[in-house]
Amino acid sequence: MASATTLELLPTAEPVHVRTRIRPGELQQQEQQSAPRLAFQFTGTGSEYFRIWVVNLLLTILSCGIYSAWAKVRRLRYVYRNTRVDGAIFDYHGKPSAILKGRLLVVVFLIVYKVASELSALAGAGVALVLIALVPWLLARSFRFRLLNSSYRGLRFRFGGTAGGAYRMLGLIPVLAGLAAFFVWNVAFTPAERIGKGTLLIGGLLLVTMLVTIPLAHFLLKRFQHDNAYFGNAPFFFHAKKAGFVKVYAQSVGFLVLGSVSAGVFGFLTNKLFTALQATMFGWLFALFYGVVSAYAFYLFVRPFLESRLQNLVWNHTELAGHRFASRASARRLLWLHATNLAFTTLSLGLYKPFATMRLMKYKVESLVLLPDGKLEDFMRADVGDNAGAMGQEAGDLFDLEIAL
Repeated sequence: MASATTLELLPTAEPVHVRTRIRPGELQQQEQQSAPRLAFQFTGTGSEYFRIWVVNLLLTILSCGIYSAWAKVRRLRYVYRNTRVDGAIFDYHGKPSAILKGRLLVVVFLIVYKVASELSALAGAGVALVLIALVPWLLARSFRFRLLNSSYRGLRFRFGGTAGGAYRMLGLIPVLAGLAAFFVWNVAFTPAERIGKGTLLIGGLLLVTMLVTIPLAHFLLKRFQHDNAYFGNAPFFFHAKKAGFVKVYAQSVGFLVLGSVSAGVFGFLTNKLFTALQATMFGWLFALFYGVVSAYAFYLFVRPFLESRLQNLVWNHTELAGHRFASRASARRLLWLHATNLAFTTLSLGLYKPFATMRLMKYKVESLVLLPDGKLEDFMRADVGDNAGAMGQEAGDLFDLEIAL
């Protein structure tokens, strides 16, 4: 749930019986007044998480990145164990050693690509295409590993998606990745003197194609993720439509204009500070940090809208064997959180980051409620094991496509 994000605490797994949709069609948008409401709660605090964050950062640096697997487990366990509903908490059971093996395999992939690129551009392109083609399988393994190692009241979540299903549902994602790579190569790495109308036309067509297909890819991703999720033997169902994703992304385009305004204001207010810091010995580091924050400021208006609308769209159309969810995240509230987090993090030279993470996490989690159809204890059944590995999770993190919880 942290960074990336992660209200995907509600996991998934292999079906042990035939799926029968209890409520076909789209979920009802309006909640019945008489229906009980179980609010999600997040009890994590910035001061507690700051200690975890500092230790994780220092040990990761001292170990040359090896401790990052243990750091991830500590972070996820803190987030899960501070998330509760109906008085019970979630838990994370992933092993650092398994995660480390996954990360090492990802490093091997990158080394192979680097060596192939040094040999020839054609060999590098071939390896890149192979890696891109693996994305659906890696995402499926990521969902499987994360959910298998998640539990609520001691009962594990599971994921039933197969590799074949991943390629049928997520085949558009590697296509988008390939288009994005070709777009960057076509525009960024073409010498200025060789840029002509043809280059600009190809770049424009690629950009338009990506923008048009991203909503469909995101819809298929969420459908595959939620429709293959289980809590014990109880299946999740996803009822959202493609049109809902298209509408949200279309509306977000208008916020790009507001984003350019916020980026301009941020640049004007911090210009003198940036100039002074850039003249110091660590000027390159401040320039890098400034570039990242400036890009964040540009995205400041777009991100809250996308996060709130997509979270609401996904969870308002997800049910767990008759139990429904409702999300009421507000774009205005998220805008305030992101803006103040950005200001405090900048003024503290990054030290406010763990506090910002907890503020954002608390709001997103507590915007979600469960509308149960009966007692939750009815779902407490025997845990079922799995042989999912960690490699898919780490590669999934590398090719992170998640936008909303």
